[in-house]
Amino acid sequence: MKIPKTLSALFLTIMTTTIAVGAEEKMTYEKAMASHKATYGKYSTQSITEAQSQKSWDDYKQRPELSTSGANGVISRKYKLIWQAPTSGGINTGNFTLTESFRTFDEIVSFGTMDNGNYYQHFRFTPLEYDIAVERKGYATMYERDSVSWWGKFAADNKSFVTAGENAKLYEIYGVTFTSDTSGSGSCTSGQTQTRTTYCSGSNLQTCEPGEDVKTCSAAGFWGTWQISRHPSCVTGTQQCR
Repeated sequence: MKIPKTLSALFLTIMTTTIAVGAEEKMTYEKAMASHKATYGKYSTQSITEAQSQKSWDDYKQRPELSTSGANGVISRKYKLIWQAPTSGGINTGNFTLTESFRTFDEIVSFGTMDNGNYYQHFRFTPLEYDIAVERKGYATMYERDSVSWWGKFAADNKSFVTAGENAKLYEIYGVTFTSDTSGSGSCTSGQTQTRTTYCSGSNLQTCEPGEDVKTCSAAGFWGTWQISRHPSCVTGTQQCR
């Protein structure tokens, strides 16, 4: 059946009005709030106050805690000489014994060179690092620099070092104790001195009277370099000491 144009226009007007009214009803504030509560209302009990939010931010670690080591002077190292070679030329083979257990200290520092005496340098390790090395390899490094090293293992007394191999020279070994020092005074007291005995070095030299080196703690609280206080008295070949 053909619908007259007038009646068709009337139907179109009624339908447009109905749709518009329906759209207006869906966009009312009340219906929007009802929809919001139905969707997000379940989260309302999980909200936090401004004070709680600020506290959570303040309690979160925004940066790491200040380190207690390094150059800030909070931790100082106290050095104690626990072994020294019998001659100033060091030793290049054999076993040796510390004056006390290496486990007494936080860290051990050894000083050595190549077999020809070049490149005097230090090497550091802790008792724990020593234990890890022995557990994995059966021995630990006492001194190492580049391609030269000295390795072995301590006996049960933790003082006697049994050398397994080496291609270096050893001179001194220090035990290091870490201590708190908020004053930043470093590793010694200003004016404090240390001495060490020196001997004649060389295959054709004999020591008649040992020499002595001395080093002094600076005003800033750090050890200076060794200075010769007295040279050792030496003779060569078959000469006799006076």
